[in-house]
Amino acid sequence: MSRGRRIEDLKLSSITVGTVRPEDRLATVTALFTHAERYTIEAIDWYLTKRRRPGQWSRLLRSIAVGAAVVGGIIPLVHGASPDLITPDWGFVLLAIGAGCVLFDRVFGHSSSWSRFARTGIALQHTLARAQSEWISVLLTLDPAQPGKEELRELIAVVERLHSKVHEIMQEETSGWIGYLAEGLEELSSTTANRSSRGAVPGQTTGAS
Repeated sequence: MSRGRRIEDLKLSSITVGTVRPEDRLATVTALFTHAERYTIEAIDWYLTKRRRPGQWSRLLRSIAVGAAVVGGIIPLVHGASPDLITPDWGFVLLAIGAGCVLFDRVFGHSSSWSRFARTGIALQHTLARAQSEWISVLLTLDPAQPGKEELRELIAVVERLHSKVHEIMQEETSGWIGYLAEGLEELSSTTANRSSRGAVPGQTTGAS
């Protein structure tokens, strides 16, 4: 997937398998594993590609926040050494800009999204590598010409575990995204309410006296 191109949503494609005749059972089970393997690889590519944009935003916002905080803390010292050079009010402006960048990052979840996508991609890679290892281990113990029912069941179990683990990892990432979105909106509402209360006229009350 090239940068700048819209990333399509993950979709589970259809699968065409062979017959259930004894001589075709191994090929049928192999087709099932190949299908699950291909979907997992697509999911890995999706998550690792998806992490790029929030990663860029996260680095940008965090860099601005750190730079604004450092410069904002230095300005009062510069003003103390040379009062005519700069007013200390600019320090508060820069500190406010830095805090705004941190809040923007937290509300829109750029750092959190980058972390989730990267963590999910790595977890999927680990799951796929383990499934491939289990698959090969079972294949080495069976006779390709006449695979036994027990070996075929073990191969199917590998496919089922791969499907189940991939679904679990992706569901966990989705749940984390939903939870962080709710927390970000709540934090934004709380911050807005606190600033509104601080901006209220002192001594002004509502209701009957």
